Amino acid sequence: MYKQIGCGIIGSGAIESAHRTVVQKRMKQSGQRWSSAGAQNMLNLRVTYMNEKWDNVIKLVKTNFKQPNLKQTG
Repeated sequence: MYKQIGCGIIGSGAIESAHRTVVQKRMKQSGQRWSSAGAQNMLNLRVTYMNEKWDNVIKLVKTNFKQPNLKQTG
């Protein structure tokens, strides 16, 4: 089944393929168990990676999570 939209055609086969690539490859590995919140967080990261926006995650981590100052004793 296909649906015509303003920017092109979306087919259910393309959606199923994306689901297999984006969701199932990561979420259905052997021994995986996910809470709803954990699964959503992982999917957000996976979609970011697949959209080639991973550099944005790295920048966010570097700016928001600073290393603690460790004082040496002795």
